[in-house]
Amino acid sequence: MRRTAWTIALAALVCGFSTAGNAAVTCTLGALTGFATAYVPSTAATNVTQGTIAVTCVRARTGDATTATFTLSADNGLHATAQQNRAQLGANLINYDLFQDSTCATVWRANAANRISGTIAGLTGFIPSSTNIPFWGCVAGSQTGLPAGTYMDTVTVTLRGQGTDTATFPVAIFTPASCSMTTAPGTVSFTYTAFGGVQNASTPYSVTCTSLLPYTMALDATVGVVGGLQYTLALSSPGSTGTGLAQSFSVNGTMPANQAGTCGVASCITSQTRTLTISY
Repeated sequence: MRRTAWTIALAALVCGFSTAGNAAVTCTLGALTGFATAYVPSTAATNVTQGTIAVTCVRARTGDATTATFTLSADNGLHATAQQNRAQLGANLINYDLFQDSTCATVWRANAANRISGTIAGLTGFIPSSTNIPFWGCVAGSQTGLPAGTYMDTVTVTLRGQGTDTATFPVAIFTPASCSMTTAPGTVSFTYTAFGGVQNASTPYSVTCTSLLPYTMALDATVGVVGGLQYTLALSSPGSTGTGLAQSFSVNGTMPANQAGTCGVASCITSQTRTLTISY
């Protein structure tokens, strides 16, 4: 018995198919300037400084939208306590916050309710288009007791809406070394009778210097003659270390006894000016 074997070829046609991806506009973060400011702790007013964030959007395909919308969120930096942003210098901290407006009324945060919204319209072809989004760093006044130096922080910004992107920007709050005459000295007033006894007089003053900042004080002269009467002056302290608060001192004067003076009538008023200098 003969058998004939037939070979049957089976062909499977596998057809590949693809689904066109959703057309999309892509946005990315560009330059983030952050903010840097000089802050004087003894000033009561809020220190307000503007920063900017660059956002760039581009169409990927011909059918993509010509308008891109996005949101920007900001975290609380590296040294925050709860929702309070803080910049750091060693063990010292300055409080600050980020806002969407120059009046420091609308806070800028990571939660959806406090994000900055932005739009870039008029996208054409595949040409990137950019915009600068402003924000403001606000440092509350009267944060006393802070040493001079640069307080630093780093904030992370997240872009959402047309893709996701993150970037960081620096915060630098510089507390300059400074001293100011909080209350200027008045007049060292002597009432002296010719050939009378020793007379003493003084006037108070106060100085406010940056915390931990050493400073010295000196008069341009400590001896002089006014109305023919010799006098000496001395400061209650030659200097101190700043606390960020007003520190009180005095200028103390003495007229020795038994001086005649040059007044030829019943009474005379004469004066002389001295200069007090603070060095730091």
